[in-house]
Amino acid sequence: MSTLGYLGIPRIEVMIPSSVEEALNLLQTHPDAEILAAGTHIITQLTLGIKRTRKYIDINNLHQLRKISHHHGAASVGSLVTHQELASTLMNQVPAFTAFLQKYSSPAVANRATVGGSIMLRLAGEDLIPILLTLDAELSFATLEGVKNIPLTAFLARGFDGRGLLQTVSFKLNSSCFFDKLWMGVSRIPLISVAVSRDGVDGVRVAVSHKDGSTPGRVAAVEKFLSMHGLSEEVVEKASRLMMDSINPESDVLASSWYRRRAAGVLLKRLLQNLRG
Repeated sequence: MSTLGYLGIPRIEVMIPSSVEEALNLLQTHPDAEILAAGTHIITQLTLGIKRTRKYIDINNLHQLRKISHHHGAASVGSLVTHQELASTLMNQVPAFTAFLQKYSSPAVANRATVGGSIMLRLAGEDLIPILLTLDAELSFATLEGVKNIPLTAFLARGFDGRGLLQTVSFKLNSSCFFDKLWMGVSRIPLISVAVSRDGVDGVRVAVSHKDGSTPGRVAAVEKFLSMHGLSEEVVEKASRLMMDSINPESDVLASSWYRRRAAGVLLKRLLQNLRG
C-alpha cells in the first residue's frame, strides 16, 4: 500500500492496449481485469477500500473511442467522450444537455468523466442515463465474435452477456428533450433526476434516475397515460401523481423513498410544462 496525502492507494496492475482488438484479447486472457477509462469512480472506490479489483485495462490510448458524429437527426458518441464534450457539442440539438451541464456536480469531473463510464455503472447517480433513455439510446459493444448492439433499456435490465468493450452510444437528436434534477449541498449530490422527450411519432418518453431501487429506467405507466391524452394542465397534474405511484426508489442516508417519489412527481410536472411551451 502506497500513501498519497491521507489516501491509501493499493498496488494495482495496469495494462495499456494500443487497439480495440488488443483490449479484447486482454479481457479474454485476464478475466479478473476491469476496464479503466477516466477513473473518476474507480479511483474513489479504491482509495475508500471498496473496490477489490487489482487488475485494470486502461483504454485511454484508444482515440477512436473519442469521436462524436451527428447527422440526419441522430448522434453516435464514442465511449471515451467526456460529459463536457458531449453536452457542449450537442446542447443546441438536445436542450436536456444544457441543463445537464448547468446542474453538474463539478466542472473538473465533467471534463474527466466519460459517457461509457456512466453507462457501465448503471447507477441512479449517473444523470446522463435518464436523458439517453428518453432518446432511445443503443449501445455498440466490440467483442472477439464481432460487434453486438443492445438497447440501453435492455442493458440496464440485464447487463451485457459476455466480455466486450463499449465502443459507441447512438441516440436520436431531439429538440424537445428536457432534464431536471434535485440535488443536495454545494457538491450537488444527486437525489433524483428526471428526463422527458417528445416526438410526433412515439409520443412522450419519461425516464427517472431511481425507477427501481438505485436503477434508472423509463416509466411505462406515465408514458402510456400521456400517449392517450394531450398536455393540458389537468393531464400534467395527473401524470405527476402517476409518476409518484409508478416508481420504487431506494431509501438511503440522503433521502427516503417517499421523498424521492414526491420530488420525481414535481420534476416531471415542471418538464411537462416545458413541453407545453
